[in-house]
Amino acid sequence: MRLALLTILSASAALAILPSAKHATLVSSEPAANSRLATAPTQIRLVYSEPIEGKLAKVSLVPASGTPIVLRAGGDPRDVHAVIAPVDALSAGTYKVEWRVVSADGHPVDGSFSFTVGDTTVGTPIAPVAPPQTAQPEPREEAEVWGPAAFGAPLIPAVLRGTGLGTLMATVGLLLFMAAAKPNAAQHGDRRLRSVTTAFAVAAPVLLGAHLVTWLINTSPDLKFDPAWAASALGTTVGKIELWRVGLTILALWAWWLARRTRLALLFAAAAVVVSGAVGHSAAIAPAWAVPAKAIHLLASAIWVGGLLWLLIRPAGDDVQLFATDADRVSSRALWAVIAVAFTGVVQTRLFLDSWSGLVTSAYGLLVLAKTAGLLVLVAFGAYNRQRVMPRLTAEPNGTEVGVLRASVTREIVVVAIVILLGGLLAYVPPPNETEAGMSSAAPVPALSQQDTS
Repeated sequence: MRLALLTILSASAALAILPSAKHATLVSSEPAANSRLATAPTQIRLVYSEPIEGKLAKVSLVPASGTPIVLRAGGDPRDVHAVIAPVDALSAGTYKVEWRVVSADGHPVDGSFSFTVGDTTVGTPIAPVAPPQTAQPEPREEAEVWGPAAFGAPLIPAVLRGTGLGTLMATVGLLLFMAAAKPNAAQHGDRRLRSVTTAFAVAAPVLLGAHLVTWLINTSPDLKFDPAWAASALGTTVGKIELWRVGLTILALWAWWLARRTRLALLFAAAAVVVSGAVGHSAAIAPAWAVPAKAIHLLASAIWVGGLLWLLIRPAGDDVQLFATDADRVSSRALWAVIAVAFTGVVQTRLFLDSWSGLVTSAYGLLVLAKTAGLLVLVAFGAYNRQRVMPRLTAEPNGTEVGVLRASVTREIVVVAIVILLGGLLAYVPPPNETEAGMSSAAPVPALSQQDTS
């Protein structure tokens, strides 16, 4: 455990020198927010802080009459961070620009700002265009999401994402221990092991497929399933990654259930976990660091979860000594897994937060702290099992000690399930933005208003 603590402290020190990244924000616009123009613009151009899926952008103009004008929005061919929407002739008046885009992390972001064309006040000369740095943002509104929400995140997609990843990690872990087990250990209670592994292998593509559908609904401008929108969304980078993940879980199910090839099923399932590293915040915020960190985080978690399930499901039978040997092997792998989980967790947290203060000043940070508390509880369980239960089981293998270990493992799995669900919610809660945190200060701020439904 001291090694794990030193690893976490070393990661914190190393990451402290890295530049922080921000969540997707509108950084500039043409025309600028709250500006007054002598002539009507020919296009609306919006520039964001990270790459945008241009084909999924929606931009509307709302004149004083209140009837929205839906513009033909698309990506700027010269800048992947920008969206362009041509504008027909506009009469004098005030217009509100309402925009909605899907950022690189797969989360919808929307917002609005206003500008004025011509002199709408008799006898008052037209003021020059106000630079974005000096204009004040419009009041923030509550972001609209599909279904019930928590911390601004849609609960149904978050739960499906968490449970889907959890069943996928359980599948990987069980397949790993089955592939590496001694022949007599794998065959003992083979029917029960196979049925439980099959249940997780079936649940993974079902839940992740359901998550994909709810993701399409949540990113849709109308918050409903639209086949045309779904076809466009699945053609984007994030849509293709989601499809790859579901497809790999289906291949893993085929290899395990029909082809009966454990190692091939493990390969496909592990590939689905690795692909999951490129979904969510890690795809948009410092992906060169965040994507591999998340992939390692999920793989290490899969080993940890799989080991716990292996000890719980695998019958001890008459050979309690063999069970004790397996328990010691699981405990050793779990130790290295928790070190990897802790290290990569620190990496991702530092990349996703502008500063460590965000841990206590944002919903995202508080959820990270809750997940960390769960991790510490799991470490405490592991230390208890390794220091107290395992020595007694090894010294005197018997059914009583096996029962004590399994009771502890059962409680540990309950905590793991809670932590996994928190992880699913974290994927939809936006990390805090330093710019937003400083809006109340006297310093000038960008002229925009943004809502993030991630």
